[in-house]
Amino acid sequence: MLALILLLIVRAIYVIRGIRSEKPDLARRDPVKTLVVLGSGGHTTEMIQLLQQLKHESYTPLVFVVADTDITSMRRVEAFGARQPDSIYRIPRSREVGQSYLSSIVTTLWSFLHAFGIVLRIRPNVLLCNGPGTCLPIAIVTLAYRILGLCEGRIIFVESFCRVQSLSLTGKLLYHVVDLFVVHWESLQTKFPRSKVVSTFVPHRKT
Repeated sequence: MLALILLLIVRAIYVIRGIRSEKPDLARRDPVKTLVVLGSGGHTTEMIQLLQQLKHESYTPLVFVVADTDITSMRRVEAFGARQPDSIYRIPRSREVGQSYLSSIVTTLWSFLHAFGIVLRIRPNVLLCNGPGTCLPIAIVTLAYRILGLCEGRIIFVESFCRVQSLSLTGKLLYHVVDLFVVHWESLQTKFPRSKVVSTFVPHRKT
């Protein structure tokens, strides 16, 4: 038992060190099984804009994970005329707005239990997320399965466009363990050199 634990620790160190030291190279010829976590509000809007940049034939099948109390995200996907997913999974939200931190421990554990089943069923090549708390259990579980060799599980985290000087809480937690960390502002990239600045996919409103 001790030998197995040590083996897992060594494997975890190897995978995480590889993530932190290697330059992200996600290019491939085969279709990429893509798992996308939709947040709510602005997170969903930004993710829809991002998804519209992806080539259909390269990122397929496309699977969405949505919080079970989120009743607006899929409506927004339809309203924007964005690409529809091949399948959708629901997951309990880790923490509702206004929920106490003590009670959120229980709901977070419940969310993690669901995440283990969802990720194992999908075994994504790529996980794409942009900051909602819902993505944290999915991202951590994806990393765990990658360490265990159960899925490829490359993680792309796209920080919210509104984050100019600091990372979101989810971003801070995942910064060191994702394959590609995307920000939109050079001021933020300077503070977090592992990140990559990209031209924003969020259209500016005309004034």
